[in-house]
Amino acid sequence: MCVERTVTQIAAAVGLPSRTVRYYDSIGLVSPSARSDAGYRLYDAEAEGKLRFVRQAKALGFSLEEVRQLIAAAESGCCGQVVPELQRLLSEKVAEIDQRIGELSAFRQHLVDYAEGDGGGCGCQGHGAFCGCLSDVPLLQINNGKEDLHV
Repeated sequence: MCVERTVTQIAAAVGLPSRTVRYYDSIGLVSPSARSDAGYRLYDAEAEGKLRFVRQAKALGFSLEEVRQLIAAAESGCCGQVVPELQRLLSEKVAEIDQRIGELSAFRQHLVDYAEGDGGGCGCQGHGAFCGCLSDVPLLQINNGKEDLHV
């Protein structure tokens, strides 16, 4: 006998908010196996396993698109096809983190230098214009949900 659970039940079972399960359904990462007579989405054990997989992959820092790639690899065969894709994505993630660490280290050093007076100053003379004391500080901008350092 296959146990099917509602959104609320499956969300509680896998440790995700109900709205996240509904969102994953809306973008096609998981699908209900059936609908109840009242129209509730019902999820089976396979969907539960997939939701646990998605939750773990997100905890490792994978984007939903990367999770989608892993799911596609898993659905196309066995672990032999998933493991190489997982290794590739993990290698890319480590490279991204290493790059980000380098950028943040450089930014940190720039802030330390600036705070110690090595970053220059604006040389304001009180001429009524907005102070430009931070005009030479690199900007930290938000792009695609991630912070990017622009030096």
